[in-house]
Amino acid sequence: MEVHTGKIISAQKKPTHFMLAAKIVILVATVVLYVMQMLIAVPLFGAFVLEENWGELDNTRLSAVGILLVVALVLDLVSFILAIIGSAKQEDPKTKMTIIIKALFIPFFLINITLYILAFMGMFNPFLMWAIPLVMVIGVCLTYAYMFMSSWPDIIYMLIYTIKSKRRPKLGMVLGLVFEFFFVIDIVGAILINKAYKESLAVLINKAYKESLEETV
Repeated sequence: MEVHTGKIISAQKKPTHFMLAAKIVILVATVVLYVMQMLIAVPLFGAFVLEENWGELDNTRLSAVGILLVVALVLDLVSFILAIIGSAKQEDPKTKMTIIIKALFIPFFLINITLYILAFMGMFNPFLMWAIPLVMVIGVCLTYAYMFMSSWPDIIYMLIYTIKSKRRPKLGMVLGLVFEFFFVIDIVGAILINKAYKESLAVLINKAYKESLEETV
């Protein structure tokens, strides 16, 4: 008895065009964010740590930071749109790439924390202390946005997959989705989602295999 392998192969090899593009856009946005961060970090590190002049946070540098921030946000929006299209087409979400991206973001967040500490050190005077809460709020919001940027392609995919498949989501998937909304453990969430995707793919392959067997009967 010959088993038709067409459905099995199609289940194993999903298209990746839009989801892969979404992850690549996120990688580009990550590079942009690092460049933006260095424009701020270099002069602050030189001034506060080494007590040397490694450049000033002048209007030109701050303008460049603002432009790069806008570019990163635009790329973020592009990746969001690509992720929606790819998820609707049930493409391979490339969940392993999310883990890599989140690992690449770890130094970024560590440098961010250092920058905020240095910024607060420069604000401990009566004329600037009022700005500390504002800087904290802006910093936390931006950092959270950067973290979430690397998460939402997988979140969108899993939500659409769950709705389309009409399957009850497993605990690992639910925990993965929840963890994606929190600092530090978001990388654990990415690992859980990667595992959940592999399990869902195994289900699809098994279903395709059974259908192929039925067609040969």
